[in-house]
Amino acid sequence: MLKWEGLECVVPSFYSVIILKNSGLIELKLYKIVQNLELEMLRIFPYDTEGVDQAIADFEDKFTIKFPAKYKEFLLKYNGGDSLQTSFSINRKTSDIRAFYGFNKASQYNNFQYLIDSGFLEEVLERGFIPIAKDSFGNSILLGVTDKNFNQLAFFEHEGQIVQPLEINFEDWVAKIKSKKKKIRTIEERIADMRAVGSKKEITPRLKEIWQEEIDKYAGREQVIVRL
Repeated sequence: MLKWEGLECVVPSFYSVIILKNSGLIELKLYKIVQNLELEMLRIFPYDTEGVDQAIADFEDKFTIKFPAKYKEFLLKYNGGDSLQTSFSINRKTSDIRAFYGFNKASQYNNFQYLIDSGFLEEVLERGFIPIAKDSFGNSILLGVTDKNFNQLAFFEHEGQIVQPLEINFEDWVAKIKSKKKKIRTIEERIADMRAVGSKKEITPRLKEIWQEEIDKYAGREQVIVRL
């Protein structure tokens, strides 16, 4: 039981808060409050973090840079990850986020090794940044690693090769990202959902293959809320 200024708060197991005062009873639906707050948070399917600490140290040594503390914490805890139905809007820039880059066991195209092999890492390093995430259209989120822009975010437009400063640091940016809770449905669930809404779309063998590829990609992986 919590008390302040004559109020007593009882927190029962179902997460509602009861405030008692002068025999009055006010119920605040804390469960709903918490639920709404969680809708405003970044959710990802993280990658395996095995060996990430050493991979970070090797990367910093090789390219003579240092990761900002909160970004390093993010990598150590999650090693990047896939971020479905995720977006942000900052300083008139709105974008989705498809994935965060990671090391070692991160997927092939979301791996820092791929960024090195493709030459993209070197390209953005020359501008004082490293890529840390990407959207669905080939654009990237960059993180500053020089004295001038350290821990500052920028948006890299792939087509125009333009770097647009977002004027926000990594941890504040993460706090502004919104994700929806995502359940990876089975093929049977997808078919049932289509029938429920009267969809006329043909369920072809190729469509089932695409569905199965997504199911396999996320098999055994849990979507988590990013907490730094």
